[in-house]
Amino acid sequence: MESNLTRVSTAVYSVCKVMMILLTVEITLVISANIFGRYILDASLYWAEEVVRYSFVWATFIGATCAYKNRALISMSVLTHWVSPGLRWKIGLILDAVVGIFLLISLVFGTKLTLAVVHQRSASLEISMAIVYICIPLSCLFMLLFNLEQFFMVLRLKRPLAIWGEEQL
Repeated sequence: MESNLTRVSTAVYSVCKVMMILLTVEITLVISANIFGRYILDASLYWAEEVVRYSFVWATFIGATCAYKNRALISMSVLTHWVSPGLRWKIGLILDAVVGIFLLISLVFGTKLTLAVVHQRSASLEISMAIVYICIPLSCLFMLLFNLEQFFMVLRLKRPLAIWGEEQL
């Protein structure tokens, strides 16, 4: 039976994947429109560079969230392969707890940063910079959700989770 945490995590991951698709399409369309405007119409879009830059920031943070869910981020698994499987899952549990603490701290400070720039406006679009910066606490919240899911899964299975591209041990 699937836990509530796993269901929520799966739903959030689906939203993140859709966001990545939409951001990629949006970046491609805006860059293409700007190139067309600049070289064919001889008038570029003044806001295009800013939209693409902020969209790329969002894509970076949401993409990192998707990679974290898939356990596809860089890791030092060579060190854990030298220890026994009984110790390996315990080391993984400790590392997941450390990552969870880091994500919680990043969530708190990302939220503070976002609130600090609420009244600051971007140059071309004149939107609140909080719209750009909110991707930090949002992605930390999503990664923390994925972290908790993985932590409890390792605790329940008493074995480490496979890293992306690696066979399950």
